[in-house]
Amino acid sequence: MNPSSFSALCQKNRHNDGFASEDWYQQFVRFVQLKGLRERSSKTYLGWIKQLATHYPEEHLPTLKSGQVLDFLLHLQTERNLAGSTVNQAVCALRTFYHDHLDFRWKIWSKIKIRREEPLPHVLTREEVILLLSTFRDGRYRALFTTIYQCGLRLSEALHLKPTDINGEMLTLRVTTKHAKGGRERDIPISPELLLKLRAFWKWHRNPEWLFPAPGRGWRGSGIPLQQALHDSRKPMNDSSTWAAFKLAKVECGLAKKHLKLVVHTLRHSFATHLLEGGAHIRQVSAYLGHRTLKPTLIYLHITAISEAQARRALNGLPLPKDPKDPDDTTS
Repeated sequence: MNPSSFSALCQKNRHNDGFASEDWYQQFVRFVQLKGLRERSSKTYLGWIKQLATHYPEEHLPTLKSGQVLDFLLHLQTERNLAGSTVNQAVCALRTFYHDHLDFRWKIWSKIKIRREEPLPHVLTREEVILLLSTFRDGRYRALFTTIYQCGLRLSEALHLKPTDINGEMLTLRVTTKHAKGGRERDIPISPELLLKLRAFWKWHRNPEWLFPAPGRGWRGSGIPLQQALHDSRKPMNDSSTWAAFKLAKVECGLAKKHLKLVVHTLRHSFATHLLEGGAHIRQVSAYLGHRTLKPTLIYLHITAISEAQARRALNGLPLPKDPKDPDDTTS
């Protein structure tokens, strides 16, 4: 996590929460920083500590008993009706605080089993992907979202790409450890056509650090051309601007009504599904996605058009007993 970003986050918390200035909290802040977590994960961990403190306003968190922590998790699950994945985030954050940081050897962590919902990923057809990507009139966003789809990237991974992450000779794009989920660095093959598009886009702005730089909030009223603003930028595009562009595009192309669950991550799901439909081996697709195991990749087999067709052919080939000539004849 960027130290300056982390420092700003801590200062913000100090103003908003009374306990944030206490030594035990500041020690945990430093502990989280040393773990090298991504900024979003760090915010999530500190956020759950805040929620626990709100739940027990009269308690000193480092002296809570394991039963009190379990009661809080049960409260999240039964009274607030939070999804399993959200409760699991709370478990991870509190385990980091009590087990990893404070070294409390509670036995509760191995007993907690949170059932996480695993809905099938939402995907687009190839034709729908082309329709969506063609809708972006701004070349910055068209290049960004094309790269996300063509390489199966998470949004955060794409936003932090650098020109040096592209190997033109090997035709690969590298997702570095710093911005890859779980810190799993990987190389993803890219097509010659995508390479040409990305080279042309970068040669247009020539930012020395970022492939997808942000022009900054004030560039429109500054009189500075967009090309120059991108060249001088020291920051990559941010989540909010890319989400706004994506929402506008999905409405303009007409896919918003048909696909209510259409989000940026849908492009990553579509990448995996289309590769499998094209005959790519599931282990290779798993490696491209940066999955630690095959389990999260296997779910894409359930939604490929080819899998559906193969399943129907197999069903049609299942043997059926012949009906007796006489309906009343049960002995033949």
